[in-house]
Amino acid sequence: MTVASTLAVNARADGFRARLQMVFASPIVEIDGVVHPVTWLNTHRFVIAPGQHTVRTYFKRRTSTAGYATSVFTAGPNETVHLSATLTGTAFVNEVAHARPRPLDGMQAV
Repeated sequence: MTVASTLAVNARADGFRARLQMVFASPIVEIDGVVHPVTWLNTHRFVIAPGQHTVRTYFKRRTSTAGYATSVFTAGPNETVHLSATLTGTAFVNEVAHARPRPLDGMQAV
């Protein structure tokens, strides 16, 4: 039995030029080749299988794409991986952080 993992993605902008892109462009997250349009400043959660994954972030205007950044990480079973995609100027910078759940410590008082 495989326990699924979670990928939490947050796309934001840093700086005047990047914030201007927020008006004219939409962020895109590509997880292992599958494209997911997301919105700025919201956390989007995706269920992923444990193992190695490749995530690309970029933004899309009407007819063009730009600002590519690629991150490769390994997710463990029942782990939440946080990806913070920050648009700085004209390119994304991805930061990956892992959060493993704490195991239950026997009986818990309610």
